[in-house]
Amino acid sequence: MNPFVDEIVQRAAAAMALPEDAVRSLVSVPPDESLGDYAIPCFSLAKERKQNPTAIAGDVAREISEGIDRSDTSRIGQVQAVGPYVNFMLDRVRFIAHVLDEIFSRGVNYGSRNQGQGKTLVIDFSSPNLAKPFSIAHLRSTAIGNAIYRLHKFAGWHCVGINYLGDYGANFGQLLAAYRLWGDEEAVRANPVPELLALYIRFNEEAKDNPELTEQARACLRALAEGDEEVVGLWRYFIDEGTKEAERIYGILGVHFDEFLGESYFAEKLDEVVALFESAGLAEESEGALIVRLDDDDEDMPPCMLRTSNNTSTYHSRDIAALLYRYEQYDFDKMVYVTDMRQSLHFRQVFKAIELLGLEWSSRCEHAPFGMMSFKGAAIATRKGNVIFLEEVLDKAVQLTADIIAEKNPNLEERDRIADQVGISAVIFADVNYRRTRDISFDLDEVLNFDGETGPYVQYTHARFCSILRKHGAPVDADADPSRLGEVAEMRVARQLAEFPVSVERACEENEPSYIASYLIDLATVANRFYNELPVLVAEDDELTAARVRLVDGVGQVLRSGLSLLGMKAPQEM
Repeated sequence: MNPFVDEIVQRAAAAMALPEDAVRSLVSVPPDESLGDYAIPCFSLAKERKQNPTAIAGDVAREISEGIDRSDTSRIGQVQAVGPYVNFMLDRVRFIAHVLDEIFSRGVNYGSRNQGQGKTLVIDFSSPNLAKPFSIAHLRSTAIGNAIYRLHKFAGWHCVGINYLGDYGANFGQLLAAYRLWGDEEAVRANPVPELLALYIRFNEEAKDNPELTEQARACLRALAEGDEEVVGLWRYFIDEGTKEAERIYGILGVHFDEFLGESYFAEKLDEVVALFESAGLAEESEGALIVRLDDDDEDMPPCMLRTSNNTSTYHSRDIAALLYRYEQYDFDKMVYVTDMRQSLHFRQVFKAIELLGLEWSSRCEHAPFGMMSFKGAAIATRKGNVIFLEEVLDKAVQLTADIIAEKNPNLEERDRIADQVGISAVIFADVNYRRTRDISFDLDEVLNFDGETGPYVQYTHARFCSILRKHGAPVDADADPSRLGEVAEMRVARQLAEFPVSVERACEENEPSYIASYLIDLATVANRFYNELPVLVAEDDELTAARVRLVDGVGQVLRSGLSLLGMKAPQEM
């Protein structure tokens, strides 16, 4: 933790007779920076003690001040009560020196406390349905899951990223039936992705008025489960083409997976799953299907279906088989599923079924749900034909970025490479910039705004600070005199830099990449204020220049680290 904040918390907790964790949650930054560097409100204590919060703040400030006066080692310079707040002014020179020393000594590892050392994270993310093309709707699980993976790896966890490919189930029954009815082999072989999408859409449109089509899809799925040679051959072709398309998109996004095992692999484990629940006395017949009842005193939950009345596997049984396999393979400390909120009930059912088996590790399983995405307000649904290919969005973002660069910096070298980095990163940031569970409306014009709270704004700030270092033209002096620093703008930046490890830890604990995105926006904001308020390269004052250059270098390092955690690039010029 930050030793300066730790001291504030320890002294305040003693004076307020409160647990340190309770006090730490109250620490904030005063809106008027002339009043102090940190503050603690006394409203909650006033309510508990039925006293005036201003009077309590005065008593607390007085007691802490007396303790500091007797200490030669305190990092706190001054404590005073202002209304119901206890404000703390730090020894700013020591604070800034401490933060910069930490960044310099830790380098690219600054922000990680290695708290995951010896632990394993298994994370199931992206997992596209290979019966459909990779659309903008698939971005959410991919971008959020990739960021959660990177965050944990940065924090010292051993991470296993799994792409649980959707290569089985009702959608493939529909696609197989559509191909057998209307498929043009020559057209599909020549251009598989759009042709298969058109067949999928046509099937779902015509099935509304023709229930026989639904039965044909079920018959195809049964034939697949029974190993029909023709159906299996077609299915494998569809899987191969869908996998190629997905891998190409992952290459563009820079997303990595450690394991690819689809639903079809675990469909073959149905008998093992059924035997496990039957031996535990949990499986029972219901209208021809095999189910596990999940009702308990805490929650009225629908049953978990293990096997359909047609004797085929289900979404539940395949996920249970996959979960059992993953624990056996990796002995995970944390298993995270990144899917949309509509699957929340499904995962509660799966986790509850595992718990009923008496497997203690069921408590290590987590669902990280996310809200839905719309495109300028229009919901995206493949089966209705209202689909926007992710690659089209990425290409458009890159082209618009290239246009902006051509207008603002026409002499920039490697314009195409930088436009690619900025455009794709902008799309990623737009996804992870909001709390996971929030529904978002995707607007490309807003995403590429270089002045708003966007990815390009953070990247531009990084490029600006890299430019300062290039102009300086000399190595960063790790021994630059920190006593030359202490201005409000400098302290503001150092205080934000000190928060990076806290943001990383919170983001890991809650599987919430938006904490890093918000942190980067805040850091970029205070860094740009510093840039506008104080000169860095000060003529005829080499010591001050060296000290501020070191601060600039710290900002650049943390911006790069934060962008990397979100799966983004950090160009040095823009």
